[in-house]
Amino acid sequence: MRRLVLMRHAHTEPHHLHGDKARNLTPRGVQQAQEAGVELRALGIDHALVSTAQRTRQTFAALGLDVPAEFQDALYHHGTETVLQRISETDDSVQALLVVGHAPTIPSLVAELAYASNRAEADQAQCHFPASTYSAFSFDGSWADLADGDFSAVRLDGIERR
Repeated sequence: MRRLVLMRHAHTEPHHLHGDKARNLTPRGVQQAQEAGVELRALGIDHALVSTAQRTRQTFAALGLDVPAEFQDALYHHGTETVLQRISETDDSVQALLVVGHAPTIPSLVAELAYASNRAEADQAQCHFPASTYSAFSFDGSWADLADGDFSAVRLDGIERR
């Protein structure tokens, strides 16, 4: 069984002199990520895909997970289809994948994946997915299976809101 965890970056400063991509975590955001990291270690994460934005890099670092990470600009600039494509390209040696990204993409993808197994949570994810929230999914099969858009075998294991 594979596990997919989708996470929105932790709490950030409202703006940055050098633009949105340069925004940093606040002290509260660092604490949120550290707390989430304790929980995520128990999920057996063995690889991560992380947006190249400063706040997602800082979130991943504060999680304290000792796993390889790929930092991808596409996770910052593009929507759910691109993120899903990147997930589907993950090597099948990875059993538990963490994706750290942004709203509205992460909550939208959570809603898409959750719809078959928990429609109420899917709707709620679209409405309320605060900073440092993550959702965990499980499914049998290959990461490439997610590329076809059939999520009937994907099960929402839970959403942890901060």
